[in-house]
Amino acid sequence: MDFEWGRIIDFNWTLVISLLEFGVLLILVRWILWKPALQYLDKRRELIATRMATAKTSEEKATELVGQRQGELNAAKKESVQILEEARQRAERIAHDAKVKAKEEADRILADARVQVEHERERLVADLKAQYAEMVVLGTEQVLRREVRIEDHRKLLDQLLAEIDEAALDGVKEIR
Repeated sequence: MDFEWGRIIDFNWTLVISLLEFGVLLILVRWILWKPALQYLDKRRELIATRMATAKTSEEKATELVGQRQGELNAAKKESVQILEEARQRAERIAHDAKVKAKEEADRILADARVQVEHERERLVADLKAQYAEMVVLGTEQVLRREVRIEDHRKLLDQLLAEIDEAALDGVKEIR
């Protein structure tokens, strides 16, 4: 087997050149990409740390505000209970006053109604008397127009009494 030293040297030069190219590439990548990426990550880390500190401060303030609001809420609850009690007492007073006024008004209306009923009864009695007198006059006229026979006279009186009874009953029913 023949061994060719020329080929090994060529091969080694290729390897050296490839390694140099790779080194240059690494330097370029570090200078162009790696440093800006690290700077970006550092800025991002600082931003996150700032935001975490702000969030912690906000959380502490929120906890303090919750405590204050809870105290205000408890005070508001006590005040609302007091207001409700006052409103209940006021409502009871108003209801009592309304009952008293309603009773007085009902008594007044009842008295007025009794007076009106009494006036109406008096008017109905007067109307009944007037109708009764008118029937008597009509009955008398009928009697005087006819010949006076006992049978006619009895029929006429029976008819007149029936009409008077019906009119009297109608007047009594209206009074009640």
